[in-house]
Amino acid sequence: MRITLLLGGDLRNEAGEGCQEFELELTSGSRVEDLLPRLGLPEDRIKMIMVNGRGATLYTEISEGDRVALFPPELAFNTFVSLGFRKESVERRGKGKQSA
Repeated sequence: MRITLLLGGDLRNEAGEGCQEFELELTSGSRVEDLLPRLGLPEDRIKMIMVNGRGATLYTEISEGDRVALFPPELAFNTFVSLGFRKESVERRGKGKQSA
């Protein structure tokens, strides 16, 4: 199966990939944790995982066409804050529409 993988920050250099986002072929039933040895990344370099824009864990199963994003500790907090800010903004807009 084919997935799209996004590596944040220095992870792309550590994995030996020249680009931030690329496609990867995996066997069916693979989990996020199966990516790490293939990329040469130790588990402690992964602080935040997203699959299709949602929070995930190392044990999340990956499906055909999924978009997997891995972020190192130095970027995870910024990403978390940005996502939280966006969520609050969307929720506020939704509440505004209901009261109109």
